[in-house]
Amino acid sequence: MGELKVRYLHSFEEKARFTAHLLKDVAALDEMVRQNCFERDIRRIGAEQELALINTDCDPAFVGTDILAQTIDPRFTTEIGRFNLEINLDPVVLQADGLSQMEVQLHQLLHNAQKAASALDSRVLLCGILPTLTYRHLQQDAMTPNARYQALSRMFRNMRGQDFLVYLTGVDDMIASLDSLVFESCNTSFQLHLQIPAEEFVEQYNWAQMISGPVLAACANSPLLFGRELWMETRIALFQQSVDTRTSANQLRNKQPRVFFGNHWLQHSVTELFKDNIARFPVLLTRDIQQDSLQTLQDGQIPNLAALRLHNGTVYNWNRPCFGMTDGKPHLRVECRYIPSGPSALDEMANFAFWLGLMLGQPTRYRGFYRYISFRSAKDNFMRAARIGSYALMDWFGKVRLATDLIVSELLPIAREGLRAVGIKNADQYLNIVKERMTRQQTGAQWQIRHYRKLRDAFGSAIALTELTKLMFENQQEQRPVHEWPELKWRQTYLFDCRNCPVSKVMITDIYAVHEDEPLGLIKSIMEWKKIRHLPVENMQGELTGLVTATNVRTFEQLGPNWELLPVKDHMVRQLITVQEDTSLQEAAHLMDKHQIGCVLVVQGSKLTGLLTRTDLKALQHMLK
Repeated sequence: MGELKVRYLHSFEEKARFTAHLLKDVAALDEMVRQNCFERDIRRIGAEQELALINTDCDPAFVGTDILAQTIDPRFTTEIGRFNLEINLDPVVLQADGLSQMEVQLHQLLHNAQKAASALDSRVLLCGILPTLTYRHLQQDAMTPNARYQALSRMFRNMRGQDFLVYLTGVDDMIASLDSLVFESCNTSFQLHLQIPAEEFVEQYNWAQMISGPVLAACANSPLLFGRELWMETRIALFQQSVDTRTSANQLRNKQPRVFFGNHWLQHSVTELFKDNIARFPVLLTRDIQQDSLQTLQDGQIPNLAALRLHNGTVYNWNRPCFGMTDGKPHLRVECRYIPSGPSALDEMANFAFWLGLMLGQPTRYRGFYRYISFRSAKDNFMRAARIGSYALMDWFGKVRLATDLIVSELLPIAREGLRAVGIKNADQYLNIVKERMTRQQTGAQWQIRHYRKLRDAFGSAIALTELTKLMFENQQEQRPVHEWPELKWRQTYLFDCRNCPVSKVMITDIYAVHEDEPLGLIKSIMEWKKIRHLPVENMQGELTGLVTATNVRTFEQLGPNWELLPVKDHMVRQLITVQEDTSLQEAAHLMDKHQIGCVLVVQGSKLTGLLTRTDLKALQHMLK
């Protein structure tokens, strides 16, 4: 999430001062591009690893700040969610052993993270979206207590003027809202950096955009959110919506979201991208800046462009342009932000090699392609890949290609030549992982979906998500790429302690519910049709107000003639026994025994989230014998 020593804009004067620095930074960058002040004799690669933290039950573990408190490694830092961490890998010189060095470093840092998490009874998981995340995990205490995150959240919320709404459709639908940016914490990625020579930036950035669709198709690993099957790479839509400051009125003039792919090819200079972002997206944060970048440049020194870098950190291009300094020398780089975390560290390195090889190996025949190829083709490919993954059809230079075929037959050979051109060791090992993933049709997303469906059919959604997360963690510990992950064996499933299991793992969420003004005739019919013994009742605001049971239904005919026309609100049970999602099954069973009832209603605030019946408990006990 960028630099942490920032603050909320409190006045017009603060905004004006920061904007003045921002404009000078852009002017200075323009001059630096004209003079070609950038590092030329060396190129580097880098990466940022985002992590999910889980407890022994595979639920989110809110221990991110606790882990940081016990580590002195400055490469570890917070993310917006308390159940996340980020590791900033050291830049590595792009040479023969560059990827090998990065892989060794990645494994060591992940080992250190796992060791620190274990001391807090937690674990580290590589995943695009943690399968066991639920809406209740994203309440106010989910956000890391940090001034930057709080300031960003407040500014985005003020600009939007209403809560953040996420609405996604796939195999399932999901709609939810929050009053903060914490939806963004659902996403974890493996972000790649490549230093680009200034004179090559236009060509290389456009090429990075062009290859984004097929690269994403090969890497998809985020098909589930809150137990719903959505996109193969749900992160793409979720991240855009989670920080979207637009309202419906903005759509009348096609205002762009702050997370976006782009609208056109770069034509002349990297500064076009920064200027476009400044023109489109208002300043959100500020910080103390003493340096006058234009004066610094005139004095023969290199400015740090602090204002430009801060603003750039609040605009989320999937291929982000970056300005940086290494040992006092400036450089430009492309940050690839769309690749998800996981499925394993080795898969991540294979993804890095594939992307890097393509960036380095752009064929001569594709040079200047952006002068005759529509930008919308590249954008369409990217969105298709996010939705469908390797099954997507790609518009590749005017020909329609299945993503899998395009990757195996054309792009992997290009990547192989690109890596060989700089003498990268183990190039074939990394790229063969991508090839096997494609030919076996087993990306991380495909593996998750296949096993989630099997588990869900056998145990229900909540247990399936727990089991799936556990299997992902176990396979990651084996340090095998996802195409080698074995098929699920039923006897491997985790038989948890039924008594201490929270009701959220077992409760029914696909619930029939009725409005309190519905007539009793309809109520009786629904319960007979669907063979259910408990029917919740809600008001117009979706708040739980009552319950109809099989016992109630048997008394309806005693109400006299035309009983079918009476409203259910006058004849429902109003004294409800409710529990929270984290209530244990043991406590829920005790409540049912104590009150001699057949079910408990699971709520969050005044809203119904699930239903647990005696029948569910008996079925679970039988299943786990």
